[in-house]
Amino acid sequence: MSKNALDFFGEALMTKVRDEAIIHWDYVTSGRMKSEDSEQIYKQLSEFTPEQRELFHRMIPKVVNTTLHYLLWMLEQEEAIEVAVKLDSEVVESIREVSDGLAGELYTEDGWFERFSKERYEELK
Repeated sequence: MSKNALDFFGEALMTKVRDEAIIHWDYVTSGRMKSEDSEQIYKQLSEFTPEQRELFHRMIPKVVNTTLHYLLWMLEQEEAIEVAVKLDSEVVESIREVSDGLAGELYTEDGWFERFSKERYEELK
């Protein structure tokens, strides 16, 4: 039953953190975000070549993914930090205890990126 809690956590992480962060930076880099800082970044990016802008665009999910990987690795390693998941059907006091490795949950065709994220994901070839 703890697989439900693990999937709930993974889906929330993908949709409410990963996807939202990528969407946010896509808005910044496309000029749709109107804060002063965002407009300054967009102005600087407009001086890039199309190839440089494409590379920057491709890097956005990679930077987000790396951040998530190291967040999950830290949660796996830091025993003083526990993440609990409370569903109607079960309570898991430590998400670490129901995973073979939290950072590894991100990857493969059955991983959280593939199953839960709606934003672009590019595997290294």
